[in-house]
Amino acid sequence: MLVPPLIPQNTQRERFLSAVSHARRVYGVVGEQGLARVPSRRLRGREVSLFWSDEAVAERLAPEVAAKPRVRAYPLGELLTGVLPGLAEHRRLVGLDWTGGEVEVELDPMDFAERLRLASLNAFVAAVQRSGAVFTLEGSVGPGLLVSQTRPDVLLLPCWADPGEAHAGLEGPWRDMLVIETPLETFLRERLIWLKKNGHLVGPDYKGGPGALEMQPDDLIVRLQQKAA
Repeated sequence: MLVPPLIPQNTQRERFLSAVSHARRVYGVVGEQGLARVPSRRLRGREVSLFWSDEAVAERLAPEVAAKPRVRAYPLGELLTGVLPGLAEHRRLVGLDWTGGEVEVELDPMDFAERLRLASLNAFVAAVQRSGAVFTLEGSVGPGLLVSQTRPDVLLLPCWADPGEAHAGLEGPWRDMLVIETPLETFLRERLIWLKKNGHLVGPDYKGGPGALEMQPDDLIVRLQQKAA
């Protein structure tokens, strides 16, 4: 059976998403006119805001795309909850790892956001499968739960594959909580089942603010078990 060759734009897009989901940040160039952008090659009259997965490449190309440029790192949380919705409002597209060549990737900001969430979920699942553990925050009355961003009548359990990211959540009302490491099998058999029974959601590698990834516990169970098979 012949396998069709990958379209260059798709290859570049998937490479970008894989790199960013692991690094948890992208790089943009900010100049006198704000975030660097170029005319779209795909849609007449539209502009494309540019991001890179590699800081060194962004530094090298910065003078070509902005006056008085400086490279800025955008954490995924900020990108998903602030930058991309803002670009969508202004009807701008997103350019991934722009080089000025003949083949460039241009995406709708909300399409890009969904692809980033999926790539981040895949990275979370892979990391948890490697380490065999999930990290949550817990206090004297139980796990730290948040109100869902999309369903204000539902609670959500944030969880992380990286203990450092879990420790970063120890602030404000959660500053006296503890970071708890739960073995993956226990997380699957007990914690996710408990969330399901109580009608709660789960937020893998949770980043606060609108656009954060929120899932049904059953959906995460399926993901984790598929990867484990």
